[in-house]
Amino acid sequence: WDFLEEISLKLYEFYEGEAKYRGLIIPDVKLEFGYVGDEIIQIDEPPTHDSARIWALKYYRIGESQEKYCLDKEFLRECLRRMGFNGEGEPPILSSIIINEVRKRCIGAYEVLAKGKNIDELNLLSVDDIFK
Repeated sequence: WDFLEEISLKLYEFYEGEAKYRGLIIPDVKLEFGYVGDEIIQIDEPPTHDSARIWALKYYRIGESQEKYCLDKEFLRECLRRMGFNGEGEPPILSSIIINEVRKRCIGAYEVLAKGKNIDELNLLSVDDIFK
């Protein structure tokens, strides 16, 4: 376990450094490991919109919601909560506006992390903007 803890922290520091260089914060991430022979390797993807929370550094405020500038699935979760869905029963039908915002965030995570695109170029809407 000590080795997994050590390698997890090193990987997180690397990913967080890359994100910070691009103006993002990764406050948490899911890392998965497996064996190839006797060697432990990372078997899941690096941080993505699905496996990490990804926030805009310049808009980060302690104690405030980060959903407007998040490039992860938290935006969709918040939309579903606003629609009264708590994970039980039939999920609601999503509007084209919500679907488009989720799409912009998924593609945007890649474009900002891999291509250095500025998060402001994504023209993201907040949950409040959508439910006005």
